[in-house]
Amino acid sequence: MKPYHDCYRIPKLMVAGVLSLILLLSQSLFGQEEKVKRYFLDNGMEIILKENHASPMITSLIFVKSGSKYESAYNNGATHFLEHLLFNGTATNTQEQLSRGIERLGGYINAFTRKEFTAYLVLMPKDYINFGMATQADMLFNSIFPEEKFPKERKIVIEEMKKDNDAEGTVAENFFAEKSLSGTPYARPVIGYESIIANIPREAVIDYWKRFYGPNNMTVLIIGDFETALMEQMVQSIFGKFPRADLPPAPVITVPPLSGKQVFKTAAKTKSSYINYSIEAPRYTDSAYFALALLQDYLSDEENSPLIRTLTSGAEMLATSVSAYIDTKEEFSRFVIEIITEKPEKADSIIALTDSVLESLGDNPPPEDLLNGYKVSRRCEEIYMSEKLHYYGFTVAPLMAITGWDFFRQFQNRIDSVTPAEIVAACRKYFSPMSYLVTVVYPQSSDTEAVYQAVEPSADEVLAHFQANPPNLHDLNLGKKFKMPEVRALSDEEKRYARYARQIFDNGLTVIVKSNPDSRVFALNVIGKNRSATEPEGKEGITDFVNRLIEKGTASRNAEQLSQELASIGARATLYDNPWIPYDDRYTTRQFSFMKFETIDEFTVKGIELFSDMIANPAFDSTEVEKVRAEIMGLLGRNSASTYKIARDKFYSTLFSGTAYAKSIEGTPMSIGSITIDDLKAHHRRLYSPENMIITVGTNDDPQKVMSLLKISFERIPKSGFTPVEVTRPANPSGIKTAHHKLEKEQVYIYLGNLLPSAKSPDAAALDVTASVLSKRLQKVLREEQGLAYSVGAGVTLDKNFGWFICAIGTGVANFEKARDGIIAEIEKLKTEMPTKEEVEEAINSLWGSNLTANLSRINQAYYMGVNEYLGLGYDHDDIYIDEIRKIDRGLVLRTARRYFDTKNFVLATAGNLEF
Repeated sequence: MKPYHDCYRIPKLMVAGVLSLILLLSQSLFGQEEKVKRYFLDNGMEIILKENHASPMITSLIFVKSGSKYESAYNNGATHFLEHLLFNGTATNTQEQLSRGIERLGGYINAFTRKEFTAYLVLMPKDYINFGMATQADMLFNSIFPEEKFPKERKIVIEEMKKDNDAEGTVAENFFAEKSLSGTPYARPVIGYESIIANIPREAVIDYWKRFYGPNNMTVLIIGDFETALMEQMVQSIFGKFPRADLPPAPVITVPPLSGKQVFKTAAKTKSSYINYSIEAPRYTDSAYFALALLQDYLSDEENSPLIRTLTSGAEMLATSVSAYIDTKEEFSRFVIEIITEKPEKADSIIALTDSVLESLGDNPPPEDLLNGYKVSRRCEEIYMSEKLHYYGFTVAPLMAITGWDFFRQFQNRIDSVTPAEIVAACRKYFSPMSYLVTVVYPQSSDTEAVYQAVEPSADEVLAHFQANPPNLHDLNLGKKFKMPEVRALSDEEKRYARYARQIFDNGLTVIVKSNPDSRVFALNVIGKNRSATEPEGKEGITDFVNRLIEKGTASRNAEQLSQELASIGARATLYDNPWIPYDDRYTTRQFSFMKFETIDEFTVKGIELFSDMIANPAFDSTEVEKVRAEIMGLLGRNSASTYKIARDKFYSTLFSGTAYAKSIEGTPMSIGSITIDDLKAHHRRLYSPENMIITVGTNDDPQKVMSLLKISFERIPKSGFTPVEVTRPANPSGIKTAHHKLEKEQVYIYLGNLLPSAKSPDAAALDVTASVLSKRLQKVLREEQGLAYSVGAGVTLDKNFGWFICAIGTGVANFEKARDGIIAEIEKLKTEMPTKEEVEEAINSLWGSNLTANLSRINQAYYMGVNEYLGLGYDHDDIYIDEIRKIDRGLVLRTARRYFDTKNFVLATAGNLEF
């Protein structure tokens, strides 16, 4: 997956003013050292405690220095495989007890593996963090690796490989790593190869675990609502008892510097072409590293980057996506540029232009005011990310795992100290002349053209290796009994003090403000009602088109000016989902559109003024329109290779045939190509008319004061006379309606479901709980027992006038019938056999935990207030939702399944390499 990095919108400010702002932010946001403590336990485990009282949740993230860099050619993938196996049971807890123990307390547990480390995460209501951390300790140190679990876990990981291989950009990522990191273990994929995972002996995995999983090879980062002194005691009682491990020597990785300009090309089964640069860069200990960190912001800045301007301007748009980041390793760094183009024949021209821009940076560096703006944005971004405790662990903290706490703690201060002269020096040293390696992956032109294939060892080679090199196991005494903390009876979560204000302005705009003191973020969310129903026939996807143009300038501010003013207050506007984060489309729905805006409370007035201008007066500049059209066309091309997205669209077009929800939410090449500027303006006037919008705000300030500020800017938007259009309930499916799209992929994706009542139904809470019970059964049977899938689940969506439920799974083509029949069998079982009390309790508390997690950040609190208002449930529905689901008992789950989960009349949509 593409490394996560942000592209900041940066202002032109007076230097003295922005430097004062940086100083203010560094003192008020990051000068809270007394709330961060780092120390070591006697067994060598590194502990970092970071208090954050924005929500009653705590996350514990444990980094193990164990990743694919520590593997060989014959156990490549063992680290990731081990990550899966540690969830399979300990001497104290079975696999089911591990996962259910967390979920029944409203918690979330997960893990991820990268080339440098493996991370294990729990997110818990603060009262139960002791149980979450004890579960982590039990898994990490007391796993027993049940032999009977290995076959199904091998199948799950192989299904995950197939899922990854089917992803559009995977081949480009693998080819780039293979070439740019050749001769190092970093060149190998984290997940390994099927030949290895299918044949690696159990003893080899256990040997690997014993060598690397010692407390002196781990860092624990705990963030959330706790008092440090009490947390220290808890950490000692849970983790302090485990002995040090005799760790193997660290791998010696020698990377010769890149020399000259090397270009490697290959064909692949892709829709787009991918051009990736790996440029020699300074190690993180070098002061020039921080200058390049600011240059990555500059080169990724859509409105100011000379590289983006060069590749996306003019009559011929050469690239649809351009980004830059530093790939930081312990031993070295590389400056990476990723370019996506729909013009493979122009690859050499794109490389020549990119070289020219980069080599000129020493003579044409970014202006000082832009650099200072990047520093402000980075400071504010830290605030936004720190609200999302688990996301902080996924996206920010991994740098700490690679570079260490001392570097990580000083990182932003070092960024702030970078001078223009250091930028120039870094550009001249690393970009003029450049030493790089570039890979180009382009679409296969014919079935006979050779395509890239990764070189992996054969099954016979893997088996022969382990026969010749048997694992060195001196002690097979796996796992010890572990005393888990006692958990008191569940109680209602802590109620946080909040004040609300709701008003309908004279122009018909509904506005809701929530105030509480838990965060200093000012968050504003906009809901545009009835998204798909409002889109004109033949113009599907126009809402996404409009939203992407909202940030491209207003009637009084061009795109560059708007970008600069937003960054001057560290603002973040989220107007569409990030296409580079898999399954990040949870907010994109046919029901409504969304626009999210964040700044800090100090900038509330300026933030309201700017965002209201963006919403009310987008410029729809013709040049920007064509840039966005090309960007969307590129996305549509790449999405056309996604089994998940195609199966989803097939499901909606079949279940909602003849209604607005049958339309593709992203649009089609034909619809996007037909949209004119007049179409965009007309749709904007309808969708974002005052009568069709809901604005929700989260703030520290007095709600009536903020309401008055909102009224000044938003009540001036004139009424349009538009009457919101709602979708009526379609006809129920009669029989089994199938829809299929054939794709040459390793996996087939299945969507199965039918219609339900609306969000205001008296059965709404019971439907949520029933679907949660079903989802957990599908995961248990189809994934954990049968190994048919990496991802499988069920869920319900309840709209204003009707709802629907979906069961979904991605599985190997050969498993299609077994997976389909397995879903139907589990639905039937739920309708005929009453669930256990424990199942219902787990489902309810899992929903409780999901609700807490979804509302961690102030911007998400504003978003869900708007959704609840749109559905007619009331903006404060989340305050009573948990009480509603806790009333559901096992008998009601059985009755709900029997009434609504129909296995005779449903839609079955599939995408993959099947013949019907």
